[in-house]
Amino acid sequence: MANAHGYGVETFCTSGVPAADRLDMWSDTVTAFQGALQYDYPFPERFQGAATRQRTGRFQLVTWRISQPQTLRRTPRQVRGGGDGQYRLVLPLGAAAGMRIDGLDHVLGPAECLLIGPDTPYELVLPQGSRGVVVSVDRLDVDRRIARRTRFHRRLPLVGGVGGVLASVLDALVRERGALSAPAFDAVCAQATGLACLLALDDPAPAVDDLDERVRRFVREHAHDPELTGDRIARHVGWSLRHVQAVLRAAGTTPSDLIRETRLDLARTHLGGPGRRTIAAVARLSGFSTVDAFERSFRRRFGTTPSAYRAAGGDR
Repeated sequence: MANAHGYGVETFCTSGVPAADRLDMWSDTVTAFQGALQYDYPFPERFQGAATRQRTGRFQLVTWRISQPQTLRRTPRQVRGGGDGQYRLVLPLGAAAGMRIDGLDHVLGPAECLLIGPDTPYELVLPQGSRGVVVSVDRLDVDRRIARRTRFHRRLPLVGGVGGVLASVLDALVRERGALSAPAFDAVCAQATGLACLLALDDPAPAVDDLDERVRRFVREHAHDPELTGDRIARHVGWSLRHVQAVLRAAGTTPSDLIRETRLDLARTHLGGPGRRTIAAVARLSGFSTVDAFERSFRRRFGTTPSAYRAAGGDR
């Protein structure tokens, strides 16, 4: 155990715990480590888990290993309840983990980690035999570096460059845990935090054509959603909004213009489709928040109203 100034290492394992108490013991342990969560166990009768926690009064690192799938969920209500004010750096080892954040699904592979803020609801789906590392960092240690105060998450690559260094640092923290003192543990965790923040702020350029297509495909697939924004596009493709804006600017557009133009293409399809939907229904199905906004945008692009366009037979 660790006091406010010491360094401690402790291990928890469900082996030997009666089957009737096993899930409660494991859930209580994870809650003690990571704060309030909801848990799902698809195969509760066969579940086994083990975790080792390294911690001081400033940082915590937990390694885990489970025998059967498990889903951990931090709900918006739990976030509103205050939480523990910790950023978490989640690194799966071996099998990939599933993530759902802001309604979007991600696959977190063993060559990357996730930096997730204390105000961000999420769902983490761990597969059978999952193992990994999660580092908890006080929000002030991260916020002062990346100046974020709202929901935040960023996938960080761990292959090559700064990412490779971060992976080596995390591996050393686990491998040398029996030989560390409190000052040494804090110093190395602070180094890992700095590297993670550096990666979170970095905008390495992917292939421009590939990113442009990924952005456009996502917009086509979600244009009907009135909540679609440039920020949401950036979160999905895993790059900063600034980088997405730069890629689209090179193609002569912006995130907001691309969303609007894609919605207008969708609306034109609905206007010419079977049946006779009302203009309000077409606006709603095309992602416009109001009929007025739809009609203004439609007239600006096509030089006529949606009703007149349909009456004239569309493109015919």
